Amino acid sequence: MDTLTKKPTGLLAKRLSMAIAFAFCWASAAFAADFAITSPGFFYSFNGAGVNPTITLTRGKTYTFSVNTDSFHPIAFSSQTGGTPPGVTGDNGSSSGTITFAVPLDAQDCIYFCVIHGFGGTIQMIDPPTPPTVTLLGLNLGSSLVLTTKQATAIGFLFTPEMNTNLVNNQWTSLTVKSNKFVNGTNEVYCGVPLNLTNGVFRIRIDAQ
Repeated sequence: MDTLTKKPTGLLAKRLSMAIAFAFCWASAAFAADFAITSPGFFYSFNGAGVNPTITLTRGKTYTFSVNTDSFHPIAFSSQTGGTPPGVTGDNGSSSGTITFAVPLDAQDCIYFCVIHGFGGTIQMIDPPTPPTVTLLGLNLGSSLVLTTKQATAIGFLFTPEMNTNLVNNQWTSLTVKSNKFVNGTNEVYCGVPLNLTNGVFRIRIDAQ
């Protein structure tokens, strides 16, 4: 995580004396993927589709599986060599309930199967997407905070400006994004600034969508 300290320009700079530190931080994806598991026959269906389909999970993410299968088709998650995979908690090996899978960053492919009959499928693990390389070009702090960056793409990523007025508490507050414009490799994020701001540290949080 790179940090850059820069003095503001614009209207607010006339009445404030402050240093703004920008930290570009890559966060695990903010989205959650939920699966509903049923057993329409001697097979499993996920979210109403497929016959024992291959399920793809992203390392570092947490997934919730709602289990509602026939009582004689309890489902279990297992590593390729046997045993519960690291990160799996809840009603593993049951026909009803919830299984939570907090996928480790080094997770290997694993399987799901019927505890009684043995049918099942593969759970495939993939790495999270690589965050874009972001270069700070400019910062203007006036009636709005305007951050200008250079990057290859904005597709697939969410940029959230955050503010902290006391780094000791490590509590960051998301600022309201008014607009985000990406043209020819230049991205501009416009967001509101809290009233009566006298000092603060700002950062841009980059999340996969």
